Amino acid sequence: MPSLTVVAPATGSRVRGTVDVRVRLRGGGRVSDVQVVIGPPAYGTRQASPLGGDTWGWRWDTTRKLADPAVPAPCDALFWISAVAVVDGVEVTAPHVPVVTANAPAATSRRAAGGWRPELAWAADYGGDLARWRRSNSAVIGAAYATLADDPVLGSARRAVRVSVPDSARDDADQPNRTTVRFQSSSRRVITEGDEFCVGFAFLPPADFPSVHPRGDVTNPRGEEATGYLALFQVYGPPYGAGSPFVLHAERRALDDPVDEFAVRGNELNPGDPVPLLSLPYRRGRWTDVVFRIRASSSIEQGWVETYVNQGESTAVRPLPLATGQLRVPRVLLRPDSDTFRTDVQLYRVAGRFDRVTMWHTGHRVARTVAEADPRSYRNGPRP
Repeated sequence: MPSLTVVAPATGSRVRGTVDVRVRLRGGGRVSDVQVVIGPPAYGTRQASPLGGDTWGWRWDTTRKLADPAVPAPCDALFWISAVAVVDGVEVTAPHVPVVTANAPAATSRRAAGGWRPELAWAADYGGDLARWRRSNSAVIGAAYATLADDPVLGSARRAVRVSVPDSARDDADQPNRTTVRFQSSSRRVITEGDEFCVGFAFLPPADFPSVHPRGDVTNPRGEEATGYLALFQVYGPPYGAGSPFVLHAERRALDDPVDEFAVRGNELNPGDPVPLLSLPYRRGRWTDVVFRIRASSSIEQGWVETYVNQGESTAVRPLPLATGQLRVPRVLLRPDSDTFRTDVQLYRVAGRFDRVTMWHTGHRVARTVAEADPRSYRNGPRP
């Protein structure tokens, strides 16, 4: 039985400059192909060369972006390295090995120790009328399309916001531009370098919540035009413009991406995830509770994210590790020039793709612990 192993760099190592990625292939007979895979296979797959004996390799310039080697990497990042070989016509895959690049100057890497600050504590107020809920947020875009009502599942035991945004909202005065249509409610903008906090929220897609489609999807009602994304949540702040370093959304960019799934994917600052940081099925008609435990930093040595989820399996959110088994995932959210950040519950999309999109949400809160931030949609026990 053939086996494939990444033997260099070592698991958990810090790498800088140009490094040798080496894999060892043992057993089997005729080898027809060996490739190393650094981060997402779509742009991190490279043809390996035989190095003698049972070893194959490729030289990786860690100072450059894998997606575009002409461009310098914007910061240090976590990368998961694997490999794929075809032996006797059968594909063999190597277990993932995590490594972290270390090209940033030492002065940039040493960031503030940080931690929890009482100023971070905040919660949207769903207990009164809509005006009171609006005042509890630092900002709301698209408030004309929000209503506050009893929870569609729990009834009067809890209040929630129903947002139903038509495509025509792009012309409203509070929309930042006409190329997107957004609802957005924001926590206080106080998050800065080294802060450690938990942010929780619950969302419920109704029965008519749409699927998203990539180009070339024969089931796409728009034909060849991709429907784009549907964003539900993000951590955001200046100097980012059109993008966000952390966003939970539905976006099928290729035909082999899962249908009806919300995900947190890698981005320019975090390009090394082989799979999404978080992936969840829609679960239309049911609540999904999410808590992110975060240390916000511009340094991969200091920044990380933990994910906790409940889609009805428990009375509380439970830890959800990356597919590779790691719960605390090193993450860069800030840049050295970042201003203060906030958290946003959203219903945000490209204009001209959907006539109307509706979503329920509640429980948006920033707290010190996972338990405090947990929306507790299943307080009476798991749902069948």
